[in-house]
Amino acid sequence: MLRWQLSTPILWLVLHKMGAGITATIVANLIGGSIFFWVDKFIFTSKAIELWHYRETGICPRCGKMSCLWRLVKTDNYDKSGSAPIFLCHSCSRDKIKELNAKGIDVKFVPKEKGCQ
Repeated sequence: MLRWQLSTPILWLVLHKMGAGITATIVANLIGGSIFFWVDKFIFTSKAIELWHYRETGICPRCGKMSCLWRLVKTDNYDKSGSAPIFLCHSCSRDKIKELNAKGIDVKFVPKEKGCQ
């Protein structure tokens, strides 16, 4: 919430041109912060959202195939955001998803080979 309030001077410059004073700017920023704090918290900490990274081309470290590559970074009970990235091709990604499912980690998204150029 404090970081949100640090944007008040910039917001004030815009609202000042529209005829609003500093008090209205502070109140608007408090209201916006109280609403979007929870939205941001959901987006960045929710277990319902998976985070994937994608590379258009590269060599898969498992099979050596030149292809587009995928990396699952974060999902429920799985967080590799602090690990060295390992990007896998479509078929190796599907194999990795099967391995994770066998360990009880539910992966909702499955990379599609059609997305590769």
